[in-house]
Amino acid sequence: MGNETFAHFLHFTIKVILVHLVTYLVFGLVMSNLLNYEELFQQEVIRDFMHPLGSRSLLGVLFQPVRGLLFAVAVWPIRSAILETRHGWLRLWSIFMVFAILSTASAAPSSIEGMLYSKLPLGYHLIGLPEIALQTLAFSYLLVWWDRRQSIPTGVPRGKRQGFLSELLMAVVVGCFAYIGYALGSLAVFFLSGSDLSFDAAAGDVRTHLMFVVAFVCNVVYVLFVSRKWLRNEISFWVVGALAWALDGLVLFFYQWLVFGGSSLTVTMLIGLLPAGIIALSIRQNYKRLRVS
Repeated sequence: MGNETFAHFLHFTIKVILVHLVTYLVFGLVMSNLLNYEELFQQEVIRDFMHPLGSRSLLGVLFQPVRGLLFAVAVWPIRSAILETRHGWLRLWSIFMVFAILSTASAAPSSIEGMLYSKLPLGYHLIGLPEIALQTLAFSYLLVWWDRRQSIPTGVPRGKRQGFLSELLMAVVVGCFAYIGYALGSLAVFFLSGSDLSFDAAAGDVRTHLMFVVAFVCNVVYVLFVSRKWLRNEISFWVVGALAWALDGLVLFFYQWLVFGGSSLTVTMLIGLLPAGIIALSIRQNYKRLRVS
């Protein structure tokens, strides 16, 4: 693989990881609350098969980039048949539905083999289908749409190449990538502090998840605002990072102070350092091509 091909593969992989992470988080949060996964996972038979909802949510988020990398490796050899055809997103989604969901080699939940050979109730197999079907559908469509948007020649004015929806998508994926920074920072602070609190209880607390959702929304708005100033050379990389650090630390501080009745500015600023760095580096990397075009 030559340098140019490797660079293309790396760029493609980043897009796959980001789109997968966005769709995974959105549909996971919506469906888990809409279909009440917490109660479902406590039912007989299922509780022996699944961990309690929230007990491994942070680990789940941390490992999604690895899954995204595997998706990119699998799709890369057939990308022309998917990305360069009219209904390529439908082809990609069909591959997901057939080989990754309905006809898996193992007796996985929601698969035909799982329905035939596992002891899981039929309702459990069916209730999981909406999430994985919609998530893979959204993933397939957004990946092909994003790749085609970026394939428009650079001679076309920026306003036509990247409208508000494209900027919003970029801000969302950067915000989701920063979410990984929150997870890593929280894990590091939790274990290094030697706290006696239950990690499972903290990870499963709805108020804790909502805190990061609030921070995520703030980061998306921040990226939308700052990216335009970055493109117009009105703000430097270090200022972008410093403002993001202040935002990410203070949002957590005031949320904890209002919801939990107390907070530590030192702890929240430590947790906010990594996502701020991710935001600054992502803005510089993802918008560099537009800035020089």
